[in-house]
Order: sequence, then structure tokens, then C-alpha cells
Amino acid sequence: MIAYLKGKLLQKSENLIIIEVSNVGYEVNISTNTYLNIVNKEETEIFTYLQVREDGISLFGFSTINEKELFLKLITVNGVGPKMAISILSGASLTDLVTSIVAEDTLMLSRVKGVGKKTAERIILELKEKVGNELLVQSSTVNENIDLSSSIVNDALMALVTLGLTKTDAMKKIKQEYDVNDTVETLIEKVLKNLSR
Repeated sequence: MIAYLKGKLLQKSENLIIIEVSNVGYEVNISTNTYLNIVNKEETEIFTYLQVREDGISLFGFSTINEKELFLKLITVNGVGPKMAISILSGASLTDLVTSIVAEDTLMLSRVKGVGKKTAERIILELKEKVGNELLVQSSTVNENIDLSSSIVNDALMALVTLGLTKTDAMKKIKQEYDVNDTVETLIEKVLKNLSR
């Protein structure tokens, strides 16, 4: 298994890089997030996943270990292969993807090419608890003390959605404003003040 590469960046495009390691050029499929994170410099490093199939071998690369971990979780979902997982990772930032899964935002996920409503629902059903517990804090620079299962958070989320926010936007704002001493009312009030700034 090839899990990591470090070498000279020979070519970079939005969905592919070629990296030279010990005089061998590796073609690596990447997401838009990884493309934006890779700097055009002499030496680069990337976390990788090797897919071996009857019709060929493919490498998929990630600029961060968190992106690779989310990719590995996505490909455990029935109907989501590595190429679709890369498309999903290209559709939004890591934080937004994790937030949309936790907030059960099928609309955001189904905007990705090739991901229909049923696939989006399956991703949420199978990954909500996994990403909520393991990745949300790692992928976010905002409030790390939020209890995503609390009734206060869920009630505030539903109220904000009723007021017109998408689930993903509402969850992002809740994460920014949440305090353990909040009531539903104070949390909603803080989010609305944040929106009016």
C-alpha cells in the first residue's frame, strides 16, 4: 500500500498531479481542496490511497490527513467509490462537508455531480455519527466544546432553519456562537446578532 509520497512536483492540474519520487513519476488524482493547498514548489508531500482493480491501479492524494480520513469514510458508503468521494471532497471545504453531514443537509450533498438524493441520504445515515464524533473538531477552527447531540443545539438548529437558513449555514453559525451555558433562546439570539453584523 502506498500511503504517502514526498517528492518533486512535475505537473499540477485541478484534478491531477504528477509527483516524482526516486526517478519514478506517480500520477495522483486529487480534489479541488488539495489542488488549492498544494503550493507550486520544488518538493511536495501528499497522503495517498491506492485503489487496485482488474482494469488498473489508481492513486488518490490528499494534502491533509483529515481529508484522507473523510475520503476513507466516504468510500465505505454503499454506492460511493473513490472517484465519487473525490468529487464530494471537491464540492465544498472539509468543514462544510462534515457540517452538512452532521446537519443532515441532503441538499448540499446532492449538489455534487453524480450524487443524487438517495446517495446523499445514505451518506448521512452511515456517516453522521462517525464524522460527528471524529472529524468535526479536527476539521474546524471554531468552537470545539459543542455537544452536537444536545437538545439545545438541535432545537436552535431547527428554529434557524425555520427562519430561512440552510442546515449547513445554521450549524456553522451555532458552532461559532455556542457556549455550554446557552439556552435555546440565547443561542438563537447570538446567531441572529452574528448574522446582522
